[in-house]
Amino acid sequence: MTEQGTPWTVVLTGQESGSTAELPTAMGEFDDLRTERVDGEGLLDRLDSGGVGAVVVGDAPPAQDAVETLDRVREHGASLPVVAVGTDADAERIETALSAGVSDYVRWRDEDSAGELAARLRALRTTPSRDGVAAADRWERIVRGVAHDAKNPLNVVSGRLELLDVEETHRDAMTRSVGRVETLLDELRAVAIASGPVDHVESVALADAARQVWAGMDASEATLRVETGGSVEADPDSLRLVFERLFENALVHAGPDVTVTVGDADGGFFVADDGPGIPPEDRGETLEQGYSTVPGNEGYGLFVAARVAAEHGWTLDLAESEAGGVRVEVTVR
Repeated sequence: MTEQGTPWTVVLTGQESGSTAELPTAMGEFDDLRTERVDGEGLLDRLDSGGVGAVVVGDAPPAQDAVETLDRVREHGASLPVVAVGTDADAERIETALSAGVSDYVRWRDEDSAGELAARLRALRTTPSRDGVAAADRWERIVRGVAHDAKNPLNVVSGRLELLDVEETHRDAMTRSVGRVETLLDELRAVAIASGPVDHVESVALADAARQVWAGMDASEATLRVETGGSVEADPDSLRLVFERLFENALVHAGPDVTVTVGDADGGFFVADDGPGIPPEDRGETLEQGYSTVPGNEGYGLFVAARVAAEHGWTLDLAESEAGGVRVEVTVR
């Protein structure tokens, strides 16, 4: 047995009956793992009380669904590892659970399976990044903290610039540089959010999402045409972020009086503009982090949109619009 110092508290839930009923007793044999048995109704209250390192959930749908428990834990704001244990799980069920964000899945055969489960839990304790949802949540918190901490000294620099007797040309250059750093910090946080796994989807009307995003943009001279009545299964906030970045890209590169069209495409939807377009040989590079042809633009718009699409399992491709501008096609199936 691998000792980890202070015992790690693991909450067991969903083993009230069935073939995993002996799991709590079997797990009590490991001194480095302190196990507590909690029923489904008391799980969130126990997490609120603190000190929990991981949750082990019995998986026997539909009566006990580990994915549903995972969703409850994540929606409650907890990012700790969640491990599913099932007796009759086939490869498809395990793939479904892992794709949904479950940290690991252990097939429970008998009490001897306790050793495997204990080993998986120890691995999650030492390398918690194996849990994609938890890792993304930690990464976002770190980036948010860095961005906040970095902006404080930037504000000091900006304030001191106002007090210095510096030639206007130099002052403007330094002010622009401070602004660029602040923008890059904001974009870094956006990339962290976009790179996180999707843990909730619902049917979202494309037209409603597009119009909602457009209404919040500074686009008084531009025109939005919505030519879709379709919907997609997506995280609503993520879909709105995709539209926001695609609209911003059109406004920056095609001009303030651009006409943007949202419509149905084969297997998904598209966002097109009537701007100057992108040469075919440059389209692959355009989706890369930091690429931009506009001075002062940090080049994260299409990159963030592509990252969000990838986390949904979608693809984002560039083509030429009917007006000769850019057509961004998002394939969702």
